[in-house]
Amino acid sequence: MKKRKILLIGLGAVVLAGAATYATAPLYWNRYFRALTVNPLEPPIDWYKPVAVVKGAPAAALPTTTPEAAGIDPAALEAASEYAGERKSDALIVVKDGAIVYERYWNGVGPNTVMKAHSFTKTMTGMLIGAAIADGKIKSVDQPAADFITEWKNDERSKITIRDLLQMSSGLEPPDYSYAPWSSTIRTFLSPDLAKDNLALKAVHPPGTVFGHHNPDPVALSVIVERATGKTFADYMSEKLFQPLGMHDGSLWLAKEGGLSHGDCCMISQVQDWMRIGIMLANGGSFEGKQVLPAEYVAAMSAPGKANPGYGFQIWRGRPFAKNRIYSPERPDKASVSAEPIAAEDAIFLDGWGKRRLWIVPSRKLVVLRDGVDLDDWDDTKIPNLILRGLAAPAAPQPEKAP
Repeated sequence: MKKRKILLIGLGAVVLAGAATYATAPLYWNRYFRALTVNPLEPPIDWYKPVAVVKGAPAAALPTTTPEAAGIDPAALEAASEYAGERKSDALIVVKDGAIVYERYWNGVGPNTVMKAHSFTKTMTGMLIGAAIADGKIKSVDQPAADFITEWKNDERSKITIRDLLQMSSGLEPPDYSYAPWSSTIRTFLSPDLAKDNLALKAVHPPGTVFGHHNPDPVALSVIVERATGKTFADYMSEKLFQPLGMHDGSLWLAKEGGLSHGDCCMISQVQDWMRIGIMLANGGSFEGKQVLPAEYVAAMSAPGKANPGYGFQIWRGRPFAKNRIYSPERPDKASVSAEPIAAEDAIFLDGWGKRRLWIVPSRKLVVLRDGVDLDDWDDTKIPNLILRGLAAPAAPQPEKAP
């Protein structure tokens, strides 16, 4: 009985200590307790408050074509659709050579429905670093992050480069994977002081040596974007991506009114607009004749990272193949499973919670989106491989005629 009383007193002290940390942050507690009433990994869109609008400049709809004209076997598209439809999907869209070849929607979703992008947001953050380099606001990806994050100037974190953050290998301490309100996992995600709580993390590994798909790295990148450009993250994303690509308005989750936008998660945008992102990346940064991002930066994005060759600059690579693609060394049990490699050496993809995927194959000018929710019965390369194997072989180059 005495031991139990001591345990309860100790537990109460811990709870009070955690509560005291955010006693003056009602927004934090509102988020935390609202998360307990929904699926915290798949909350409704109106859970993400407040938000910053990312202004778009809606352009004409993407062109459409037939499977036959695109050189894709219709049966392959139907097989991919059947697989997606049986596995809690909301949307499957296929683009070839910049034109929509196939689209199928479920559960009341349509091309203009807004979707929760989750970690697709990370790739948008990575692209904005490239835009800031092109604008001369950042010298290169090898510039020390501490040139902008002065909080890191006087300790081991001064060695972290922007490249390390882009490749998810900063060496910052990993999350503790606890859902207690005072845990680092929750604090660095729900905090109204998003920059402060994420930038306060200590270095535990030398930069560039250990991969971990952790949110603090893209949060640090979003801080760098704002400090380097002097613009809000949402405004810069609008200027460099949404408007040039002809996208509709979207939104970014704000830490608080007037605070930092989340560069790690939770962007909201129209389903079909993601095909514009994919087309641009498939074309080396070009969209409908406009160079939106430098071609050399897009190539660098897609190159293998030092700590994880299966990851580039805030984007996943299809090679080298891993049957169990691990997100974090602390949680090897949490992996995406594939029966075989993607059937294209140059495949890259965006990966969002709930098995949301945007697969891009530049060599075939192919872009495939799957939106939906999470499930266990999932083969991560099934859909792209069904479609790739339904593609006609590329035409062989014709020999030059003698003059």
